[in-house]
Amino acid sequence: MLRERIIQQATLLFGRDGIKNVSMDDLASSLGISKRTIYMNFKNKEDILKNCIHVYRENISCTMNEIMGQSENIICGCLQIINHYKYVRLPAAIFWEDVYKYYPEIYQSIVEDAEKSSVCLKRLLKEGIEDNYIRKNLSLDETISRLDISTFIFIFITGMYSVSSFLLRTDLIFNIMTNMLRGISTDKGIEIIDKYIASLPNSNN
Repeated sequence: MLRERIIQQATLLFGRDGIKNVSMDDLASSLGISKRTIYMNFKNKEDILKNCIHVYRENISCTMNEIMGQSENIICGCLQIINHYKYVRLPAAIFWEDVYKYYPEIYQSIVEDAEKSSVCLKRLLKEGIEDNYIRKNLSLDETISRLDISTFIFIFITGMYSVSSFLLRTDLIFNIMTNMLRGISTDKGIEIIDKYIASLPNSNN
């Protein structure tokens, strides 16, 4: 449908060029439609952005729930999620800067959504500890806080890479996330991580 096409294209342009740099004329032109047609479906650019973020959240939630639901344990699930998102194009740093500067309400909603995700992450970590995949001596709140900080740094760094160096980003993503997982895992969890990495194509292990 047209609304979905607009959201998909806006997500691509906003993520690549930033929100401020993409005009409604730019969006309409890239879709081969009139600006009036866009306004028939959305109030303004902010309305489009809200829908882009909503769809993105829904897609992430569905993907993660599906992967974790089919996984043998938390380590396998996390590894599959990392591998899945290894090739996902993340928004450039300018996208996050524009959201923070020009759309404070949307930025706040992203922060609140991250807080909700932290609750789910804490539950998963507890399950991993009970099953001896995650280290028992962890402070859950501190671990989640450090994971959040690392994720924001990671998003900012990878966002600085150009599209032409996307292949470099995929290795960076995988290495950062698997090492973060390794750092909180028991020997039992690390064994699963090592076997998973060794089974991947082009593995150096």
